[in-house]
Amino acid sequence: MIPKGKAIGFKPLIEEWSYYSLDDGNILGVKVVVSKVIKTEQFDATGLPVYVFHSTNVVQVLTQDEYKATVKLQK
Repeated sequence: MIPKGKAIGFKPLIEEWSYYSLDDGNILGVKVVVSKVIKTEQFDATGLPVYVFHSTNVVQVLTQDEYKATVKLQK
């Protein structure tokens, strides 16, 4: 059951990729992109509000050379 709540506005501060080396030599890149945030009427044990979010997993497969070029561009 999805808790009751209201959608609230948000803006991304950082959306970074996570990279994983695969046994076949390629690199798997994964990034979570949040598309909606709902502030529920619930609170956790410390009194903070509980949020529910909708997201999409963005996935890419890179060769070793493509990964090295991507990492170089990010520096």
